[in-house]
Amino acid sequence: MQGPDEDLPTLLKRNDHLNILRYLRAQKIRDPDTTIHHGKALLGPNLSNSVKGGESARLACLEQVCLAALDVQDHRLSEKCLSQLRLVTGKEAIRFRMLLARCLEAAGEGDEALAIYDNILTTHPANVLALKRKYCLAEEAPERMELLNQYLEQNSSDAAGWYEMAQLRKELGDFAGAAYAMEEVVLASPMDAPAHVELAECLASAGDYRLARKHMTQALELSPKNTRAMFGLIMVSNGYLESVSQLGKKHVVDEHDVEVAKALIQYGADKVLKTYKGTTMYSMVQKALQTYTDNLSKKHR
Repeated sequence: MQGPDEDLPTLLKRNDHLNILRYLRAQKIRDPDTTIHHGKALLGPNLSNSVKGGESARLACLEQVCLAALDVQDHRLSEKCLSQLRLVTGKEAIRFRMLLARCLEAAGEGDEALAIYDNILTTHPANVLALKRKYCLAEEAPERMELLNQYLEQNSSDAAGWYEMAQLRKELGDFAGAAYAMEEVVLASPMDAPAHVELAECLASAGDYRLARKHMTQALELSPKNTRAMFGLIMVSNGYLESVSQLGKKHVVDEHDVEVAKALIQYGADKVLKTYKGTTMYSMVQKALQTYTDNLSKKHR
């Protein structure tokens, strides 16, 4: 959505009510107090004033003020917005019904809201907003999973949706599925170090220590002071060495890969100690890391 060219402080200084609301929508800023103040000033005490830009601009403002009113639990104001919207769109319009369902949610009438979303999806199965609201109302993880799958089938490039899927998969103990979802997040945001760390953790939990090691290393390249990645690199490299030590003699082990894992443990430990040097936790951290570094000279077969 294209917002005003000017920044918010300039618009606020000029009391440009319409463009302030447009700016908040375009930038997805959730500021209910500002929205309500300028919405009332723009639409008038009865919310019936006309707006520059025509009826579509006025409806957008009514929706925005209504949702802001729900945020601050001003149900009287949200009902006034809803009534004004209905006068223009009619009660059968999806726009009105979606807003009505949001008001029902805020009033604790989740079943009634869910019935509206279901009805909308019956005739408009690709309605993304209705799917999102159903997901928010779902209580059990399997149900949320099914709804999220439906959503991602239609919005496969939504990184936030894939991240939510990863959290659900982890909640169900499906770390391979969580890793798949996090791979989609990393594809969308390849420079996001925390995403690489979380993907590595999922991979390690699923038993793929070599690939986990790769993503932990990548996270440290992107964010050299990321302590979670430092500890993570030690953990996944050690996990690889432990998995190798449990293999039978018939399995051929890449000794170079083993040495790489050992070097990465030492590298991670050195970075951690450098990070904690001069702090009260240094000796405790040093002692904890010795569990990993003291065993590096041992043969892992």
